[in-house]
Amino acid sequence: MRQVVRCDRALIWTTLLLVLVGLVTIYTASADIAARQFGGSQVFLKRTAWRATLGLVAMAFGYLIDYRSYRKHAKRAILVAIGLLILTLIFGEDNRGMRASFMMIQPGEIAKLALVVYLADVLARRQDELGDLRRGLLPRLGLVGAVVLLILFQPDFGNALAVVMLSFVMLFLGGARLHHIAGLAAIAAPAAWLAVQKVPHIAERWAVWRAAYDLSLEGLDTRGAAYQIYQSLVALGSGGLVGRGIGGSLQRSFIPDPYTDFAFSIWGEELGFLGAIGLVALFAFLMVRGLRIAMRANDLYGTILAAGLTAMVTTYAFINIAVATATIPTTGLPLPFVSYGGSSLIVNMGAMGILLNMSKRAVLDGTKSSPEELARRWGRTPGGRGSGSRRKRS
Repeated sequence: MRQVVRCDRALIWTTLLLVLVGLVTIYTASADIAARQFGGSQVFLKRTAWRATLGLVAMAFGYLIDYRSYRKHAKRAILVAIGLLILTLIFGEDNRGMRASFMMIQPGEIAKLALVVYLADVLARRQDELGDLRRGLLPRLGLVGAVVLLILFQPDFGNALAVVMLSFVMLFLGGARLHHIAGLAAIAAPAAWLAVQKVPHIAERWAVWRAAYDLSLEGLDTRGAAYQIYQSLVALGSGGLVGRGIGGSLQRSFIPDPYTDFAFSIWGEELGFLGAIGLVALFAFLMVRGLRIAMRANDLYGTILAAGLTAMVTTYAFINIAVATATIPTTGLPLPFVSYGGSSLIVNMGAMGILLNMSKRAVLDGTKSSPEELARRWGRTPGGRGSGSRRKRS
């Protein structure tokens, strides 16, 4: 029977819909600021539209290039990303006490994608060595640690923590032993706690979150350190069930840079609870489509890569939403596809292009893996985790 080459159209429409949500939110959130600062209300919208066009180009490249070709460039890509992070620390632009931009790009976004490709390749090639923590797993994490440290030096604790979380997710997906992952997490936990206790701005954000977690806001300095999260909660609360309508936000005049880290709050105010839940559902649907592609991949590398790319987008999305709702402390991470920012938008759209290529490849090769085949790829028996042949060898 003749096979038809097609990709995951649902993923295409989901990505484009998220980009459209971003364009609408950025325009409504930034119109007043742009008019005051630049004399035109559409300045940020036009910039984002141009970046979205570049994102479509990146998405097209990702779709057209065979995902397996990235393997031979994986280590080179992560080394280039580390080099860019170093250059950013030396020559980068200072923005509110942080150096995250270099030559109009954010190398941290590029490093995130390079890290996913690198880990997918390493975890797929070194399956027989992952059972040995000291000689197998730890040496593979040296470059990951370099990326995390360089991001910490910017300093960007939130982004570094997100990269650590993403790395742990990929280690699990790649078949690393759970007690090894737990051990690495136990090692990282004291460092995170020390940062909370000793780094002033991190300690401040932690204290604000602890006071705001139950939404009582009792004891919060709503005109000082807690101002941003307070205004975010007011925006979400005032949206009600159906919101004030597109362009009707009042809190955009009070939230600092409302089109960046707290774009979700503006969307929730204008579209209400139903609009906020709808946006969360879009990201959840994107996650389901990405994991579906991972499960149908032709090889272990493809499975880990697709799952890692999906985790890269959805982890940042749910962290951003959790911050806007005071579920976790403020991190400063953008909402993928929605927050203002060129590097993030282009990288995430490129990642979706790679997933689309993988979905096309799965249909072209006619693959539909059985439960037994999936269990073999993931180093598991059909009954559960843990008794694959590589476990016995290690």
